[in-house]
Amino acid sequence: MSLYLDEIWLQWDSPDTARRALSVFRTMDSESFSWPPGVRLVAGPWFSNEEAKIVLVLDIADHAATFASFTLATAHGLIARRRLTPVVAWQAIDDVLRLLPESTG
Repeated sequence: MSLYLDEIWLQWDSPDTARRALSVFRTMDSESFSWPPGVRLVAGPWFSNEEAKIVLVLDIADHAATFASFTLATAHGLIARRRLTPVVAWQAIDDVLRLLPESTG
């Protein structure tokens, strides 16, 4: 499972464009939303109360498969920008701690 924190900033400059953007993404948490192949919603979606941003956790087999969908949404003026951050389970910290050398000083 390849998990990503996906932050999507919506593009809007008026109530009409806000309604349009929110309407398109409104069904992200339902079976009717058209995710790209190999993409599964793991957590969220959540909406920021500080900026026009959707936050989700996705399982993405190949993040290149999301390029066309999100690029088209940007071209159509729905998305201002996106940040996709790979994340790992907290237990991976134990693996890192085992790999770090012991302190000598």
